[in-house]
Amino acid sequence: MSVTESRIPTTAKYTPPLQSERVFRILVEGVRDYAIFLLDPVGNVASWNPGAERIKGYTAQEIIGTNFSNFYPQVDRDAGKPEYELKVAAETGRFEDEGWRIRKDGSRFWASVVITRVCDENGKLIGYGKITRDLTERRIAEQRYRLLVEGVSDYAIYSLDVNGNVTSWNAGAQRIKGYNDFEILGKHFSSFYTPEDAAAGMPAKVLQTAADTGHFEGEGWRMRKDGTRFWSSVVVTPIRNDEGILIGFSKITRDVTDRKKLLDQIQKHAEELELRIAEREQTNAELEAFSYSVSHDLRAPLRAIEGFTQAFIEDYGKDVPEQGLEYLSEVTAASKRMNRLVQDLLNFSRLGRIHFEMQPVRVAEMAQEAIKQLSEGREFVHVRDLDHLRAVAHPQTLVQAVSNLVSNALKFVSPEKTPEVVVSAERIGECVRISVKDNGIGIASEHQEKIFQVFERLHGQEQFPGTGIGLAIVKRGIQRMGGRVGLQSKPGEGSTFWVELPEAAENV
Repeated sequence: MSVTESRIPTTAKYTPPLQSERVFRILVEGVRDYAIFLLDPVGNVASWNPGAERIKGYTAQEIIGTNFSNFYPQVDRDAGKPEYELKVAAETGRFEDEGWRIRKDGSRFWASVVITRVCDENGKLIGYGKITRDLTERRIAEQRYRLLVEGVSDYAIYSLDVNGNVTSWNAGAQRIKGYNDFEILGKHFSSFYTPEDAAAGMPAKVLQTAADTGHFEGEGWRMRKDGTRFWSSVVVTPIRNDEGILIGFSKITRDVTDRKKLLDQIQKHAEELELRIAEREQTNAELEAFSYSVSHDLRAPLRAIEGFTQAFIEDYGKDVPEQGLEYLSEVTAASKRMNRLVQDLLNFSRLGRIHFEMQPVRVAEMAQEAIKQLSEGREFVHVRDLDHLRAVAHPQTLVQAVSNLVSNALKFVSPEKTPEVVVSAERIGECVRISVKDNGIGIASEHQEKIFQVFERLHGQEQFPGTGIGLAIVKRGIQRMGGRVGLQSKPGEGSTFWVELPEAAENV
């Protein structure tokens, strides 16, 4: 027989090294995050590991042989809680709980406790194994979170189980929905939905969407306990454990009824405003069509008046007294003024009706063309700084606008002054500004807005003749091209009228 065989009798039971009691004791004594110890059948401490000493504060010599009820608050000892826990473990094999426990120094800690029944080979109870973990920090964090949630009154914050039953309820939920916690806990959250939404399966869809996508957010009508409705903003988030298994949902609801009413009022006002704008645009269109028709129809009789008056003077002028000739001259002048007024009205009306073909144009060419249209005063107009600048415009409309501005600049000058008009241009941001500066009579600030309106005149016909439509034509034409108009002026110091149009993005 070999030496090895002599050391292990054939009748002895072999215990693998990792299953030996010594290895198990080393393992337990090496654990410091858990208190792991044994109790005898009546609850006296029979073993004590370093984790138990660290968590509870007792050394092994101090605690072994004493009853484990020393770890419980007096109120729990008076209620028989230690004995109850051993009774449950003995009957069912296991007891698990969380609660306050006491250290040697009298301080409390929140403990997670597991007590397991220990029996011998014959099934006889020989004691208990007890594992305790200090979860005080988690407990404090949970309490702070609960206090925070429960203290919020502007939001309903509560939780649901996987089936949608209410499992927690804060003060905000009670205020918004009207239920006390004892009335709603355990009830299905579909109670908060309108009958039509509940019948359509909306609650189930909300939970399914949250579970599938990780989030649900929406707004809609919800029901209070008293049957009234409120408009709610809702966020539902799934709650999963460490393994990713769905264990419930968190739900945040806010009453935004006041905001809903305000938005509805704004929407209603917007619709009314759009209707009024449409009605005004229709009215304006009808007025423009009417003015265009009237203006067009007036031209023929005006030409007839002017023509027949001129023919009468030519054929019978020698037989008409001098005063009569003056009257006829006034008729001719008035018909000419009326004809110019009608023509300006036609131009103004046409600007609101025609379709503009916008294109890149050279500012210098537009200014030169505008000056050519002047019947007089060209020698007093100077062009500067226009080279290389291009704008996006309707050529004929831009020429007419610049021509009107230059014509006004030549007209509104004191009799004792020689007109001086400068047409220039500059780049401002993404626009080109064309300016017409004069040395005229100037315009007070309180009149600078209204002079762009139709028939607005600041002076009498005898002092400065005109139709009162020229600047209105400028403003409408420039705005139709996507630009804007303005001026800088002071009485007696001249004026600078300007128009701005988008700068052309390409060479022309």
